[in-house]
Amino acid sequence: MGRAVMTACLPWAGLLVVLVVCLLVLARLVDRRPRWARLARLHADQRGGAQSLSFVLVLPFFVMILLFIVQVSQVMIGTVMVHYAAFAAARTAIVWIPARLDWEPENCIGLDPGAHVLDPETDPARQIPPDPNEPTEGGLTFLVSGESPKLEKIRAAALMALAPACPSRDLGLGLVGGETQIAGTMSWAYRAMAPGSAGIDSIPRRMANKLTYARRATDVRMTFYHRNSDAPHWPPPSTFYQWHPPGTPYFLPTEMDWQDEITITVRHEMALLPGPGRFLASVVSRPDGQADRVAATIRQLGDVHTYPLSASITLGNEGQRSVIPYVHTAY
Repeated sequence: MGRAVMTACLPWAGLLVVLVVCLLVLARLVDRRPRWARLARLHADQRGGAQSLSFVLVLPFFVMILLFIVQVSQVMIGTVMVHYAAFAAARTAIVWIPARLDWEPENCIGLDPGAHVLDPETDPARQIPPDPNEPTEGGLTFLVSGESPKLEKIRAAALMALAPACPSRDLGLGLVGGETQIAGTMSWAYRAMAPGSAGIDSIPRRMANKLTYARRATDVRMTFYHRNSDAPHWPPPSTFYQWHPPGTPYFLPTEMDWQDEITITVRHEMALLPGPGRFLASVVSRPDGQADRVAATIRQLGDVHTYPLSASITLGNEGQRSVIPYVHTAY
């Protein structure tokens, strides 16, 4: 994960260096030293008119560069947090999928037999179906869809990891499902780490606002790779037992192998600052007639301008079926 984060942050780090250099050059061009002692009587002092004029002319550019430095820093932090959210969701998947959770058996996720479908975003050349007559190399990538307690835990892990990077103001959204309990848990954890905030009534509300934005602006996508050398998914082909010994188990409709590679992709619309967001969303007419690629990436979610961030983490499923089943209760 560390290498992926460094690779994703490298362009933003270069842009941050360029903005800092521009800020230093701009300050060098002004070449004036502020005199804070004279600030109180500035209104009665008519001297330094040229200095005031240069300050007024340079101030908009100075503020703009400063805001973009803050914005680029926030995007870099958001990039790190999206990668961490993908890791947290993948770690949650490999922990909870091998367990029995309510009506979901071990190594099963979802209830609908059609919850596991071939991933349409995978290169068709890499989707190698099994040969019913003899074992073949390769395998198939399946997309997990639908609703289930295990999927809710996976999504909740990503949302809680991204909540600190979300705006805390009220955007007119509401909590759904078990997110009220998650927001309460986050508020309890915050007060446990900062006991002095126990009397601040706005903390639970702001925690809820962060979580609601994370839910609306985040998409968690789960796929897993199933090798042809393993038992096929339900239903088995009619010739399955022609090249497998009688009694060889095949997988249930919603089951995956305990060694399958699970990939979690988190896509998040990161909220931008109001100033830089509106500036970047403005379409600029290029002299060469091509479309503005920067403005095309900026989207609007309610009153907030957003920038898309994404990260993918792949971990191997862990844990075979337990000899003594232990049932966990969803909460």
